Amino acid sequence: MGAFDDAKVDKDLLSQIFADDGDDVETDTLLDEMLKDVEEEASKKNGEVPKEDAELPREDSVLEVEDLEEEEMESLIEEQPKEQTPEQEPLVEKEAENIPASMPVFETNTENDPVLEEAKQIMEEEGRDGTITKITAGTTIRGGISSDASLEIMGVITGDVECQKKVVIAGSVTGNVIASEIYISSKRLEGGLSSEGAVKIGVGTVVIGDVDAASAYIAGAVKGDIDVNGDVVIDSTAIVQGDIKAKSIQINKGAVVDGHCSLDYADVNLEDFFAGAGTN
Repeated sequence: MGAFDDAKVDKDLLSQIFADDGDDVETDTLLDEMLKDVEEEASKKNGEVPKEDAELPREDSVLEVEDLEEEEMESLIEEQPKEQTPEQEPLVEKEAENIPASMPVFETNTENDPVLEEAKQIMEEEGRDGTITKITAGTTIRGGISSDASLEIMGVITGDVECQKKVVIAGSVTGNVIASEIYISSKRLEGGLSSEGAVKIGVGTVVIGDVDAASAYIAGAVKGDIDVNGDVVIDSTAIVQGDIKAKSIQINKGAVVDGHCSLDYADVNLEDFFAGAGTN
């Protein structure tokens, strides 16, 4: 058999084939198929690839091509710029939006304070008409002070202040103040205010003490009772902790009043009005 010694061949089948005499078609076909199988088996052992198989692409080579295409596709995808998404706002900022607003912080001696503006004009007029006593910034007086002229306080006084005319306080006073008119646009004043005319408390000023005057305008904070024979205006930036007794009271929107309000100096007798109202 030569080249077919190592091939796995059915020996009975070979004996039958070679034993046949003549040109039998079926026998020749069977022999051709068997030889073909034997040749394929031998070629596999020798590392040769059959021609028909060589023309077909190998499965493993197809996989390598597919893998290469996938890698190229991945590289292309990675090279494409990614869409930038807008950054999310911090959660802390959103939560902060839900925090209820607290009371506004007072701004002392601001240019928008109407009391301070009015006080400046008054001091200019008083300076043209007479003498003004000035307690300049940086000056500290320990003890009471009394003045016949208008008084402008820019420094610090620890003690009572008594003035026959007008007083403007832009500094610091710890003590009672008595004057014909009182204008305050400072950070804090601890003491009572008494005036035959007007008392005006500017934005950002805190007064710890009672107010007794003919009229009052309050844009700051007062902790004490307010007794006014005339009109009282509580502006939108004001905070009052104490009772208010006046001829008329105007409380603007935004103001905070913690106390009892009464119109004891009103021209109308409330008891007589309601006692006779509606009866004929």
